[in-house]
Parts: sequence; structure tokens; C-alpha cells
Amino acid sequence: MEDENSPALRVGVDFRGTPNATEPVLEHIKPGGKRAPLLRYIRINLPRATRWLLVALIALVGVASAAVALSQRDIFPLAITALWSLVGLTVVFVIIGLTTHARIWTWGLLITLFSLLIYLGGLLGNAPYVWNGASVAEAAIWNLTLFASVVYSLLYWALRYGMIVASPDQQNFTD
Repeated sequence: MEDENSPALRVGVDFRGTPNATEPVLEHIKPGGKRAPLLRYIRINLPRATRWLLVALIALVGVASAAVALSQRDIFPLAITALWSLVGLTVVFVIIGLTTHARIWTWGLLITLFSLLIYLGGLLGNAPYVWNGASVAEAAIWNLTLFASVVYSLLYWALRYGMIVASPDQQNFTD
């Protein structure tokens, strides 16, 4: 290797691989600086798949809420009205998400927070659980609203943090 005979390398100066060979490559973090958080190094560049996944999760919340509303269980006062309004919001979100390139992810977070609020109201009321007289399928659908909302919230956090990207945005790198 031609670098073995370098006088600079013999005295311990190694500037290979840096712009104009002016920085030590073994010191990526400058003295006094600190390393970025570990999660900043995770990047997933699937903008269209992420967009479809976020829209599908909101659609899942809407379908599950419609199924719970159709069961006509008295979960808490005005629960049926709240569930149908949630279904309406999810329909609007899904239509906008599928037909435009608008960045509507914060609106989806508001929908999931509304769904979580309804779920908490059910915990304080008469939620469709097996021990409350509901079937296993009704209880599973009721819990699906919780799980889909939590997963959307986690994906929204990852989107805002910069780990994932949703269409029409991209992270400007290729494999």
C-alpha cells in the first residue's frame, strides 16, 4: 500500500478520507461536540408505503368505530354520536389522503386522539368487553380502535422525528 511510506502516517497524522485532507478521520465528533441521538441514525425512505400505511390505520380506526357503533351498545352517554362522528372524520381523512398529496398527518393524530378519548370513556362506562356481556369479536373490534390509534401515534412521532418519511416528502437518498 502506498500510504505505508508516508512521513505523515509515520508520525501519527492521518487525514485520509476527509475534504481536502484537512480533518483527522478518527475524530468524527469535534472536541466539545456531542453525538446525535441513536434514533437519528435510523432512516426509512419509503414515502408512498408510509403514506398508505398511515391512511390504512386511520381507515381501520373508522371501520372498527363503525362496527362498534352498529352494535348499538350503550357505552357511555352520546357514545353512538361520538363514534359516528369519528367515522365521518375518518372517511374525510381517507378520501383526502388517497386523492391528494396534502400533508394531513396532524389531522390523523387528532382523529386518533379522539378515538383514544372515546376508548377512555368506554373504560369509565360500559365498554364492550366479554365480562360486560359482549362477544369476543365485539371486544376485539373495540380493542382494535385502541391498538390502531396507538400505532398511528407512534408512526406520527417517527415521522415528526425524521425516522420515516411520508409522500410527497422524501429523504433524498437512494440505495
